[in-house]
Amino acid sequence: MLSETSADFFGYYPGTVALVTAIYQGQRNVMAAGWHTALSSEPPLYGVAIGRERATYGLIAASGEFGVNFVPAKQARAIQGGGVLSLHDGADKFAALGLTPLPEQPLALREAYLAYHCRLTATLPVGDHDLFVGQVQRTHFDPAQYDERRLFVGQAAIYLGRSEYVTSGAARQSFPPQLYRPEEG
Repeated sequence: MLSETSADFFGYYPGTVALVTAIYQGQRNVMAAGWHTALSSEPPLYGVAIGRERATYGLIAASGEFGVNFVPAKQARAIQGGGVLSLHDGADKFAALGLTPLPEQPLALREAYLAYHCRLTATLPVGDHDLFVGQVQRTHFDPAQYDERRLFVGQAAIYLGRSEYVTSGAARQSFPPQLYRPEEG
């Protein structure tokens, strides 16, 4: 039951954290982004909110493209490290976190179960971040992590806040649309 109010909980809700990749003139980076979302199906658009002071921000703005990678729960340490380590401090986060870009698609990570390669279409100021909107150019996925309906069956890392993660469970509930339609008769 909702019985109290506080600003302390803003941004602390369960959700996946994406690893955003960017490359410009040989410099590459990967960062953790908790604020990301699908924006449109046609055209396929994906948005990522990034602080203007982040090294990845400049790489995306200059290159006009970025990757959005979803990695399994066993990579939660790499997700957290993507948000703690900084290219500004000289960190090669790919090496430090054991992340491997695909040779033919360097914005996609070998460790990901799903990766989007996005072409930047808009940059929208949203408070202390900018929302990078990208049109999805390519989607890479690991078929072993999806069933025949293309529903994810792997273990996703779910971020709770304050450096804490849990995994998605195996138990599923299904609520097909016909449950909500009146019976015809």
